[in-house]
Parts: sequence; structure tokens; C-alpha cells
Amino acid sequence: MLKSINNWCDLPTPMGTFRMYDSGDEGIRIISYGDIYSLTEGSLLRMHSSCLASEVFGAIDCDCADQLREAMKLMAHEQGGLIVHLHQEGRGLGLARKIKAVHLMQYQDLDTHEAFEKLKYEQDIRTYFPVVKLLKHLDVGHVRLLSNNPRKIAFLQESGLKVTTLNTHPNIRPENAEYLATKNDKLGHMLPLEKLSKGKVEFYHSDQPWGELSNFSKHSIFLKNKIWPTVEHYYQAQKFSDTENEELIRRAATPTLAKQLSRNISASLIRQGWPSIKQEIMLEGLRAKFSQHPDLRELLLSSGDQLIAEHTENDPYWGDAGDGSGANHLGRLLMKLRIELNAQAGSLHNTVNRREMCVE
Repeated sequence: MLKSINNWCDLPTPMGTFRMYDSGDEGIRIISYGDIYSLTEGSLLRMHSSCLASEVFGAIDCDCADQLREAMKLMAHEQGGLIVHLHQEGRGLGLARKIKAVHLMQYQDLDTHEAFEKLKYEQDIRTYFPVVKLLKHLDVGHVRLLSNNPRKIAFLQESGLKVTTLNTHPNIRPENAEYLATKNDKLGHMLPLEKLSKGKVEFYHSDQPWGELSNFSKHSIFLKNKIWPTVEHYYQAQKFSDTENEELIRRAATPTLAKQLSRNISASLIRQGWPSIKQEIMLEGLRAKFSQHPDLRELLLSSGDQLIAEHTENDPYWGDAGDGSGANHLGRLLMKLRIELNAQAGSLHNTVNRREMCVE
């Protein structure tokens, strides 16, 4: 494995361009954001076991593909990280046994733990020796592990590595809710299944509850006589207004790529006075989004008077820094917009009442 990782190619994805490395073993897939040899202490790591059903065919009764996408998003944001994708279907038991267990879950109303027990399967026989070997070869002794599985944490720690754990955040659906709860209750996982703080609306990933509030949600807007795929496209492009870079960013395939394109353009080309106008530009985009999509307007108004926060450790300016210490400017703008929309609704209501009185 260690000899063959000099064989690599670019891996263009909706989250950015990763690198895929030849591990020398078809069952071990190595993906990094950037040069694998540039990984430093404390790099993000995802040890991910394959799930053919969700990752290839789009099954929605687990959280495997969700976790992989979230890991890729975070690595693209930080512009660094390592994913080791292991061919370990069914928690290491293989695809045939996994199918038997899932069939029992579906047709005998068993949870994943009960199905494994009935079939006399061990609950989890996975091993992560190839990951440890790779990390030691790269001279990385401390990782930030993206996982909710205590067995993964323990395996790395027992191998002499320092581990800081970061939870992945499940996209809870009717099809996977019971499965996720079982992982916590019977397999000891640490999935953060409580989505909302009392009296507070928290959002970050666009495919999770309240994710429609995110700039990255797939809601196009019409501004400056153009259609922008997302608010993030519009915001990033306005740094280079009236230049060819503006159009380049508008045409980016995803909001993540739009943000990366903006980062890669020389800072000297950013329009003059950008720091003083960027919040107003963001508000322009938000106004367009929530006025042009009535369902989103209703969603925002449904938050009542709750605090709205972009809940992430990744951004102390637009977000809350994960612990409430951030400026949360995006949440503040959404609350400002909520006040505006409520005022508009009240004004419209009064106008309708006056017209009805005139008719009478």
C-alpha cells in the first residue's frame, strides 16, 4: 500500500477537487483534499466503511452516504483532510450477510442489533489497521476523527494515536430514524439526534432540518437580470462585480465550488470597500430568496421569535462558532429579514381590511 500511493489522480466532486490514491488493494480507497503528504497534525480523518446501498443506489434507510458527504464538505471547507474508504459492508460481515440482516429488519420488524443477534452475527468485526499504517507512514500522530462510533476512537487510541472526535450530524428521515436511535441505544454510538435547542433555531448543512436557511440550499434567485443558482453564488460573485470573474462564479456547478473559485481569485481583484458592504450584499440575496420562494418565506416566519443561528465551529463571523461566541451575522440578517416579512404581512392584512370596509 505505501509504495503505490505515489500513483494518484484528481477527483473532481461537487464539494471540490480531491485526490484519489492507489492503495494497492481494491478494498482500500484513499482520498485526500490536497497532497496527501501535506497532511499535518490534527488533520480531519474519516474512516468510512462502504455502503453500496446508499452510496451507489441512493438508499435512504441509513446515514452512511450522509456521513461521507458531510466529511467531504468539511474537508473542502478546511482545504485538507483524509478519507480512507474501506470495503467493509455490513460492519465487516460482507454484503451477503448484510442483505440477510436488512431483510429481517424489514420483514420481521427487528432493529439492526436484533437482526444481527438472531442471525448469530457479531455486531461489528471491522478493523482499521490499514488506516493506522497509513497515518504512521505519513507521520501524522494526531487526527480529528469524524465519527460517532466509540470503537473507531478506541482503535486509533489503542494504536498510539491522539484522537479528537468530531460528530457527524445525521439527516434524520422516517426511513432511518429508528436505525439511528438503535445505533445510539444498543451499539453505543454518539449521534447528536437532538436537532434544535429550546427556543432556538440552529442550521448549517442544507440537507438537514432548517437547512433551507443556508446560503447553500438549492434555491435559485433572480437579481441583476440574472439567475443565480444559490445565494452563495450571488454573494461570492459580488466580490468581483462587473468582471468576468463574476460570471465565472455564477456558473459554478455547486455553491461549494463557487466559494472555492472566489477564494482562488487574487484578493487584489476584490471590489473596493467590500468589507463595508458585504452584509448588505448578503441581505440582498436573502431578500430575493425569501421573497421569490413563498414556501421559504413561510418557513422563516414559522420560526416565530426564536433566535436563529448558523451553528458551526467553522465560521465565527457568519456563524455562532459552535458555542455561541461567534458574531452570527447570517442568523442576525435572517432575523432582520423575518421582521421585515412580518411587517409586510401586517401591512397587507391592514390593506385588505380597509378594502373590505370600503366594500361594506
